[in-house]
Amino acid sequence: MRSTAAGPVTRARLGRVRRLWERSLHRVLYTLLFALVAVGIATLVVPPMRLYSGAHEQIIALTLVMLVVIELASARLHRFVDWLLYGQRHDPATASARLARPLSDTDDQHILEALLGALADTLRLTYVAVTVHDERTIDVGTDASVRAVTFPIRRAGHSLGELRAARRGQPLDERDERLLEAAAAQVGLVLYSRGLTDEIRAAREELVLGIEEERRRLRREIHDGIGPTLAGIALGVESATRAVDRDPVRARQLLTDVGSDVTELVSEVRQVVGGLRPALLDELGIADALRSLARTFETRSGCAVDVEAAVPESLPAAVEVAAYRIGSEALTNVARHAEAGQARVTVGVEGESLVVVVIDDGRGGAADHPGGTGMGSMRQRAVEVGGTLEVDSTAAGTRLTARLPLEASRS
Repeated sequence: MRSTAAGPVTRARLGRVRRLWERSLHRVLYTLLFALVAVGIATLVVPPMRLYSGAHEQIIALTLVMLVVIELASARLHRFVDWLLYGQRHDPATASARLARPLSDTDDQHILEALLGALADTLRLTYVAVTVHDERTIDVGTDASVRAVTFPIRRAGHSLGELRAARRGQPLDERDERLLEAAAAQVGLVLYSRGLTDEIRAAREELVLGIEEERRRLRREIHDGIGPTLAGIALGVESATRAVDRDPVRARQLLTDVGSDVTELVSEVRQVVGGLRPALLDELGIADALRSLARTFETRSGCAVDVEAAVPESLPAAVEVAAYRIGSEALTNVARHAEAGQARVTVGVEGESLVVVVIDDGRGGAADHPGGTGMGSMRQRAVEVGGTLEVDSTAAGTRLTARLPLEASRS
């Protein structure tokens, strides 16, 4: 509903005054334009008549010409006056087409300004503005002193802001307001689309940063761990080769040291590979991998964990890893912050998504720190596969729900 400050009685009185003013202004402009047309026709018609007819014939001919002009030009003059005063409001189809043009002809960054400009031009508005709930205001026109009518901007049941419009000299009537309500719906689509674009851009940036951080971690582990170990193994083998004939005992000792280095290297490589994809997923699958994780968690924290998993045998690899990492990080948060005595992990398919739910009976507070490292990591893992993460945390415990789409991950 649009909002105004006037009461019902005052609004009705203002409506009558406004209609009387509009009719009077329309009539005056129409009369002036028609008089100009009549003078122009008379100027063109009278001189030739003077050459070929008498006074009576001139009057009759001029009368006939004026009757034809009135018949042909009257409706067009009325429409022209309407357009001059109120733009395209008398023609909703044309007005809607003009308002839709910026949606297809303007880039995303300037589409809202273009839409407001088209709205102001179409309805002859002297001021039109959009105020978003984050207190950003985008306006067109400088006549903000005129009392503006406000229209709410909503999308999918959510309020996004408000559209304000005003016209000096000719207040808005019901036809204007209907078109402005339709325009508010279009603005809602633009704002909603812009919000989604911003979210996608932020998610893409987080994804790129995550990938670069993972590359940096792999480079550091290979450079600082695996690289020196391989260099040491090469030196050990070379020294053992030289000592085989001269000092067999030393050669055997060097080979023993090389064997120890190889064992350590294998362990380091497994750690690096485990950072890419947990080995338990390939060995046990997501259900048994989470059960194994829960047993380890119980041993270390003393918090009992129950795992319920009903999943297909084959899951997209990215979804499987995300589910495991989210479950692992959620249990880690329970151990660090929740002071819980019991937790439950549930994994199952709902519709086209794999749903991971982690519930604990701890002291809550998880939602108070949405920017924490653990929470941010879980949210990023969900976003990477096109999913969502929701957290409901109260004094009675915390419920974390991750929805990871299956089809999007397969494509």
